[in-house]
Amino acid sequence: MADVVIVVGTKRGNEKVPALEIKQMIGRAGRKHGGEACQAYIITDDDCEELKSDIEQGSNLVVCSSFLTVDDLVFHLMPEISSGRIRNTDDAERWFSRSLAATQGSRIDFRKLFDKMEKIGAVQKRPHGVVAPTRDGEIAAALYFHPADVRAWRENFARLFELGLEHDTAAIAWALGGLPVSHSQGDFGTHRFVLEEFRSALPLGLDVLPGRMIRTVLWWGMMGGPPMGQMRNQMLELRGDFGRVKRALLRMDQESGWGRSEFFDDVQVMVDRHVGCHLV
Repeated sequence: MADVVIVVGTKRGNEKVPALEIKQMIGRAGRKHGGEACQAYIITDDDCEELKSDIEQGSNLVVCSSFLTVDDLVFHLMPEISSGRIRNTDDAERWFSRSLAATQGSRIDFRKLFDKMEKIGAVQKRPHGVVAPTRDGEIAAALYFHPADVRAWRENFARLFELGLEHDTAAIAWALGGLPVSHSQGDFGTHRFVLEEFRSALPLGLDVLPGRMIRTVLWWGMMGGPPMGQMRNQMLELRGDFGRVKRALLRMDQESGWGRSEFFDDVQVMVDRHVGCHLV
């Protein structure tokens, strides 16, 4: 987001960083620049001519905006609302006008979008068309989660505590993995039996909606469930996110008066203890 970008190194370990990633890095130059030109420097030990050729070969690549779905737009809009930079539809229109999506002809009805964000508990409407973040919206913006997922965690764990299922690992996995936006992709391969095992282990009254089963079962595996098969990368990804997830849950714990901070510490201990068993 500056006039000058410096890319230090073009390798990740022993592998070359793809030219497309380098182009993405140098493309940061001038994002908020008001002049006619900006500069990007690449520091490399490799053959500069080869690198130059690799970068230029992708010069005709078609780039499309990531604002292709409402969920993507809400995710990126939430930090702007939480920081106070966007307070109404006029602010939102000015923000959006600087995006690639706008230059590619996309148009957004921000009144309807704010209605959706209010429905999922991300914002609250105030007089004169002003929108402000809810507590869930603030947590989402601070920790880079989708606000609908944060709202789901709050509702899921409130139900878990209401039913007294704090010691049921399948129920905890249901609460962690049952998210409307963030899903996990993959195939359990010869270990597909774990899906039926999980359904049998899930307490009565808790259902997993379509699209949420894989992520939920992966959490179950990390808390001592059966082997997950060919899902190592997906488990590593979830494990890497658990620190942020726990921070979000602890903030909810303070605000909701659950008094369950020790419970979330215990969940972390379970994940740390069992996750290695499935990654060998």
